[in-house]
Amino acid sequence: MAIVCGLTFYQQARSVKSHESQAVAALSGISGSEVLKDGGISSTAITQAQDHTAKAKSIAHGPLWSIASVLPGVGNDVKTVRGMTEVLDDLTQRSLPTISSMSHKLATAQLNSQDGVLNLKPLVSIQSDFATVSTRMKHQLDTYDSLPTPKIGMIANAYRQGKERLASIVGTVDHLNSVMQMMPAILGQNGARTYLIAVQTTSEQRSGGGLVGSVGTLQANQGNVSVGEFRADAELINGGNGNAEEYAVFNGPLAFSLDVRDTFAVPNLKRNAEMLAATWQRSPYASEVDGFIAIDPVFIQEMVKLNGNVTLQDGTVLTGNNTAQYLLNTIYKDVPVAQQDAYFEYIAQTVMDQAFSNLNATKMMAMANSIGDLIEQRHFYAYTTHADETKYFQESGISGKESTPQVGIYLNEQNPSKLGWYIDRKATVTKSATNKDGSRSYHVKYTLTNTLTDSEIASANTYILGGVQKGVENKPVAESGTSVQRMLFYAPAGGSIGKISSKGDVRDQRETTMDGKQLTTSVAYLAPGESVTFEFDVTTSPKATAELTIDQTPSGKLRNEVDYQY
Repeated sequence: MAIVCGLTFYQQARSVKSHESQAVAALSGISGSEVLKDGGISSTAITQAQDHTAKAKSIAHGPLWSIASVLPGVGNDVKTVRGMTEVLDDLTQRSLPTISSMSHKLATAQLNSQDGVLNLKPLVSIQSDFATVSTRMKHQLDTYDSLPTPKIGMIANAYRQGKERLASIVGTVDHLNSVMQMMPAILGQNGARTYLIAVQTTSEQRSGGGLVGSVGTLQANQGNVSVGEFRADAELINGGNGNAEEYAVFNGPLAFSLDVRDTFAVPNLKRNAEMLAATWQRSPYASEVDGFIAIDPVFIQEMVKLNGNVTLQDGTVLTGNNTAQYLLNTIYKDVPVAQQDAYFEYIAQTVMDQAFSNLNATKMMAMANSIGDLIEQRHFYAYTTHADETKYFQESGISGKESTPQVGIYLNEQNPSKLGWYIDRKATVTKSATNKDGSRSYHVKYTLTNTLTDSEIASANTYILGGVQKGVENKPVAESGTSVQRMLFYAPAGGSIGKISSKGDVRDQRETTMDGKQLTTSVAYLAPGESVTFEFDVTTSPKATAELTIDQTPSGKLRNEVDYQY
């Protein structure tokens, strides 16, 4: 009898694995672009997943599994499998159909009126439901994460697949929920708003993005949206906005003035808002502002991809594939310096006008799908000074939550140039321990490489290559083609960073404090073809419930890949 029961249990375990794997396969096509597409998530995918999760749950809650749940050796695994099947079935039976229904409702809504004013009511009407389902899905993920990993091999594989797919979907919905809550506020749901729009160039890095090249405005009131004229940074260089600690960190080899151009050297959105507002109030265009929006060439490229190509005055056509490279590299080769500001301003103005004009449901959903990744990777910021609206706007810097630990790694170009386009990054985060107090330890390896080649040097100019502007020693910061990065390293909230070791030309490493946070800073010199590597250990807060991630300066790519080895 024991042999028969054991064989039956084994066969049922194989069935559970098969059903869960097929459910995951049915859901594998659901990505950010699927969740809010016209008509919602594929009904076929949902139906297939529902069928498999229901069958897996039914098997795992059968009489034989009830007996097995109290047996030594397999009891805990059985409880885990039961919990796993319950969570995935709840996801497919309740959460995904709700999202699909809301997506369909939004897709059929009339957002734009004849007078060009955006109708915000359809967006507002689904905010509560979207927040509810997002919270429910986070709870589902927390429940799943709290289950111990099964020891039975075939079940463990299905468990890991389900965990990865669930985390991906929950993350996507969380991003979308933030956007759906945030967009009506930006568009003036709660009254007249004026936001500064800062355009950054990440080929000259600053911690949170890049050098600010121009600033415009977005004005909104109850869906009536207009984008104001963009002003080049030359019109707005009217004094520094740093405090003593910030100036002390950025004291060389090029001392940052912390005027409008250097705003995002400080990786703290609250400070960025204060700095931008101070610049604006000293300018001829002074007005009250309610926050800011920051964009970079990758954001602009995504908007071009959504809204259509942009043709420049010289006939160049910007597309959803070439815009970032043009703005970060090509323009500095093809367009005279005296004309570059006009090009940048025209592109930013055109793209923002296109983004907020004729904003129908399809465009809104496409933008919502894109903005999640853009926010996560620091290509887009939205910050409000209104305390009652802050919940779904971005946090002030790296995650301040001990539950979601992030280590901050930020770059700041010290050799004035556009060499950021050529700096390649590779990062590995390896989990080393889960400690007795609940904290988690990791080893981080972070490598920067200057990929500039001889042929590229020959086709570039000093505006790209640098090597001209003098630093604090009254001589050029570095030779032409050598990138010099002021690095900032931050521990996760409630956690710590061990001693940072480095290979390559790294100088001036020190620990300091800026805006209430401890950090380690150093200067990396990257000649063409050369690399520097930083390695260090990180321990999270005991309150961490998620694995460690890296928050880093954005580049000319949508995402800087990190090899997370958990």
